Amino acid sequence: MNFLKKSKEYEGMTPGLSRVKKFFESIGNPQDKIKAIHVAGTNGKGSVAVFISKILQAGKYKTALYTSPHLVSITERIKINGKSIHLKVFDNLSKKYLGKAVKYKLSYFEYLTALAFIYFAEQKVDIAVLETGLGGRLDATNIIKKPLVCVITSIAKEHQEVLGDTIRQIAYEKAGIIKKGAYVVCGKLPKEAVSVIKNKLKNPYLYGKDFKAFNDKACNLKQKFDYISVNKKVKNVEIKLLGRHQIVNATVAICVAELLNKKKYSLNETSIRTGLRDAVWPGRFDIRKVIINNKKIEIIIDGAHNVESLNAFVETFKQLGFTKKQRVFIFGTMKEKKYKCMIKKIAPFAKKIILPYIKNDRAVNPEVLKAEFSKYIARNRIYIVDSVKGACDMMEDGETAVSVGSLYLAGEVLTELYNTISENSS
Repeated sequence: MNFLKKSKEYEGMTPGLSRVKKFFESIGNPQDKIKAIHVAGTNGKGSVAVFISKILQAGKYKTALYTSPHLVSITERIKINGKSIHLKVFDNLSKKYLGKAVKYKLSYFEYLTALAFIYFAEQKVDIAVLETGLGGRLDATNIIKKPLVCVITSIAKEHQEVLGDTIRQIAYEKAGIIKKGAYVVCGKLPKEAVSVIKNKLKNPYLYGKDFKAFNDKACNLKQKFDYISVNKKVKNVEIKLLGRHQIVNATVAICVAELLNKKKYSLNETSIRTGLRDAVWPGRFDIRKVIINNKKIEIIIDGAHNVESLNAFVETFKQLGFTKKQRVFIFGTMKEKKYKCMIKKIAPFAKKIILPYIKNDRAVNPEVLKAEFSKYIARNRIYIVDSVKGACDMMEDGETAVSVGSLYLAGEVLTELYNTISENSS
């Protein structure tokens, strides 16, 4: 696994599918044996992928799931029926194909994608749910030739240095996953994005037009809503994932299930209800109650890492009543993000800010973040610490803290919490 340990998520990234195609051709194109649902989007694609996979599992299908990035362990990215690939199996696979990966100059993400597809084919899964890494058209997951359903969850301005400066350009890249013969399902999209998608396919299934949620309500850290489409109505659907945006994501998954039934799958209302109810997705408005240094702490971990996802976080934060008083915020983000805008949005809700150093070369230096936060908050309420552990140690008994700004930060916080639990139980 040295190749993967030494490489990094975006290191050596060169857009294009030629290297991946050559790699797969050299091993007999195992990806062509996989029936797949392909999910792209600026935000929400991981949540939608999890919702869909859980519905399929509830329908008794052997279901693969490929997502990124991971939060705690690299094996989280590659799952079958909710179980991560065993580390020993992953190590053996990565060693077996390392020579070819080097020969064809695969990037970190391309090699992980290749290993996932090899594993899914070997395990003879019934169906795989695949989340794109970046964009869609030139993403390594787009090696799949005949997806059953293509999903585009949302489109907003992000990764503009790669995907383009306008919504239309970004939509073009995301719509690159659309293939002939596949159904296309879209979440809430800007009009200009819809027009781009319709250039690829005349009649995509659109949230708000072909299907939607209504009568939504949040209660006791879960949500309920009704689903309606042209052919189906499901009342009182329950999900554990919080925020109105997750209701939209869940309705997208129900629409996908409806369309899979047209492809001869059998996903009844019980499968839909059970799958959605059982879906969990760590690091997405993830509320944990923990004991740290003998102090009872409530911590909200959210990987919101761009303006659109931060807006969804703030809406949920308000919806659940967390804005009744100011909270402690742990913040970190990556250099390519619009962090000045993000800071401006969360500053009004913060009584103090803790800025840890994150173990990622792309992370913004906490000194830079402190200078930005000090435009809105007194400098004596902004703290720089050397690690996430240092941030957790600063929390006070009975406090509610919030970790936001990056999935990498979310992963480090979750790792620290798991370590704390292990220490307390030993």
